[in-house]
Amino acid sequence: MRPKPQLSIPVGAVLARKVIQRAGWSLANWEGVAVLAGERFAAGESRCVPLREIEGATQYLWDGLRLDLYRDAAETYWFNLTGTRPSLFIICSEEDGELQPVAVTADHDESTSAVEADYKVFAVPVPAEIIGQLEEFVMTHFKPKERKKRRREDWGGEERQ
Repeated sequence: MRPKPQLSIPVGAVLARKVIQRAGWSLANWEGVAVLAGERFAAGESRCVPLREIEGATQYLWDGLRLDLYRDAAETYWFNLTGTRPSLFIICSEEDGELQPVAVTADHDESTSAVEADYKVFAVPVPAEIIGQLEEFVMTHFKPKERKKRRREDWGGEERQ
């Protein structure tokens, strides 16, 4: 069990659902759209609100989620921020073809573990409201290890003078 987070940001997750129909069968295809931040998303428990329909896909907003940041994961947040596409990861459980977001994280390692545990994970860009808080968190809690040069071994067996 993880310790209490050092920073907890209320967020909402937006997912789009499109039904693909072919000869005699249909399949729900989900994709991550965005993570929205702010106190207006701090509902007591996660709830789903239909937003709008765009290009045959219906977008849904789940509020009541939180982006929890932990000091021991600051290094992975740093790697995420300095990568080519800084992302937040929406972790969803699936039941009968319907998704339910259960967590939002900035930790790539946590998202990879969720995929290995058969959760659906969607990467979305880090919103402007969060990127500054995430950068400040990393600057406060992540101290890069000092790189040390290795000393060469003398493979010849002779002592140096």
